[in-house]
Amino acid sequence: MKYFVFLLFALSLEAIAASRGADRTITWHPWQEWAEFRVRTGDRYLGGERWEHYLAFGLYRPSAKRIKISMIYLATEPLSDVEIAPGRRYAIVKVINSSMTAHKGRWNWTAQDMGPRNRSSHLGLIE
Repeated sequence: MKYFVFLLFALSLEAIAASRGADRTITWHPWQEWAEFRVRTGDRYLGGERWEHYLAFGLYRPSAKRIKISMIYLATEPLSDVEIAPGRRYAIVKVINSSMTAHKGRWNWTAQDMGPRNRSSHLGLIE
């Protein structure tokens, strides 16, 4: 019985040490309003000087537009293209990189309205 209690104690200490410093929640910053959609950033500390950085896009309601967001970068780190549309109002991209810090650099992207009549595009930038 003594060994069992000792084992539980050792396992609990190991679990505490493993999770020390890491954050389990994303810290989201306020939405920034753009002409056709809104944007927000978020960060999460993984521990060991590693971070996750997030960029979220949200289509305004009620909008029938389909917007393709491409050429997404955080500093020099490229990310996959995303699309927001009435059936997919939100899109989130995430960067995990050991060289990323709390001071991550700039997000930038190109947004293009993919509607049949309106093929406008514009550039986005967030510090």
